Amino acid sequence: MSSTDHTSTVSNDRYERRELLQPGAVETWSGLDRTLNRPVTIRRATADSEIGHRLRLQAKALARVEHHGLLHILDTYDDANHFAIVTEQLPTRMLIDEITSAGPDTRRLAATEAIRIVIAVTEALAVLHSAGFAHGGVDADYIGWRAEVGWVILNGPPTDDAVTIPATRRADLASIAVLAHRLLAGAAPKRRPDGTWELDHVVPDVVAPVLARAISASDPWPDVPSMLLALRSVVDELPATDGDRPDRRSVWQAEGHWLAPVGVLLAAAATLVGVALVIEQPSEPETDAPPDAETRAPVTGTPTLVTVDPPATATTAPRATPTTPPAPTTTQVRRAPLLLESITDFDPAGDDRVEHPERLIFINDGDPTTGWSTARYNSRDFGGLKDGVGLIVVLGGDEPQPVDRLVIDSPTVGWAFEVYASRERNRTLIDWGSPVAITQDITGSTTLDVPTTDAAALLVWITDLGNELPNGGHRVTISRIEVSTTLGGAVEAPPSTDAVTR
Repeated sequence: MSSTDHTSTVSNDRYERRELLQPGAVETWSGLDRTLNRPVTIRRATADSEIGHRLRLQAKALARVEHHGLLHILDTYDDANHFAIVTEQLPTRMLIDEITSAGPDTRRLAATEAIRIVIAVTEALAVLHSAGFAHGGVDADYIGWRAEVGWVILNGPPTDDAVTIPATRRADLASIAVLAHRLLAGAAPKRRPDGTWELDHVVPDVVAPVLARAISASDPWPDVPSMLLALRSVVDELPATDGDRPDRRSVWQAEGHWLAPVGVLLAAAATLVGVALVIEQPSEPETDAPPDAETRAPVTGTPTLVTVDPPATATTAPRATPTTPPAPTTTQVRRAPLLLESITDFDPAGDDRVEHPERLIFINDGDPTTGWSTARYNSRDFGGLKDGVGLIVVLGGDEPQPVDRLVIDSPTVGWAFEVYASRERNRTLIDWGSPVAITQDITGSTTLDVPTTDAAALLVWITDLGNELPNGGHRVTISRIEVSTTLGGAVEAPPSTDAVTR
């Protein structure tokens, strides 16, 4: 009987080949295990061919590799001049059908569902890679659903020859990104004329850096486990349905639910202060002088002038005759932000020693709605797994620089951190010595004045993850870090004629 016959045939005493499902160098047949009376899938290739020899070697090496995302080898046998591999029956529900059923206009899945599928496939590939094999490129057309285990890769090792020859782990990484993009956007990413890839705008912002790095020609993920960790870290931040997906995922929306009541309170307080000023302040002539204001220093390192008012006294004087008292003298302090050479995640007690490195690009990106964040833990003390995690901020320049202020923007409520300074660029916590500043119970952003310290690097060591998030768990998000120094020569500013109360 030829390999192209589609009729039922008995292969040997135990296994019966019934219907040819896919022809080719490696044939795929539906079959029956006559001994156990159960349906199976039979793949076979000509025994003395190159592919046949590879399949025999793969079957021996991978027979003991078990993962629910890979078809398990049940048996092998020689059938005339063919070598055959027996696996479970192929599932009938395919991932490509899920994309099609999503609708003719969208042909894409909800973000959370899509990434969970990609994670399942990536986990299976990680097991395959650990056994020393590459798949060659996963695709939605060859991923099926088995009710008792979930999504299963139906082609490639260990039950078939590699999808492409030579198969590489680098190609597997890229195929994961393409699969994710297809599930999220309905199509593969577009390749630009310069060879780079363009991601669709519907890909969530927390996912885009993960996919971009997987298909990057210059800085790809080093291996599948690294990409798998990144995917796992973002899945809980995604909306469950397509209708819930915003155009841009905002960490301030996800964790800044406290902003609304705080804003109401601030508005009420401002109203009361304004009323008090109208009642208590004597009438004064209008002037053209601008009000005092603190100017946020730009990232470029340009010195700025920060006006510091003297503290108000707590005594109350009787109302005097309508004369204008002299305005208090203010002092202008010249302050300059320092150039930051790099910011690196620091997790010395973690299994993989990293804490979301793919999100570091969101710090100081000019968008306050994005940010780096820790992993999500089940308690504010890191689930008892570690003492903390942090960020190492390396300052620019060849020599240590004086540091006296640290500004951190964050939407997290109730968190805490310590600041360490080093004249060297150390990598272990013990080498950092004692903290130069400690702050606790932070509600959102904070400006921390520290004793002037000459430093080449700072460690922001998070010790408390803060209040529970609306969707459960605890984590800290940081969107901006600014390190600054006070320039010498504070100068006295001319008296202000404005009656501005801070």
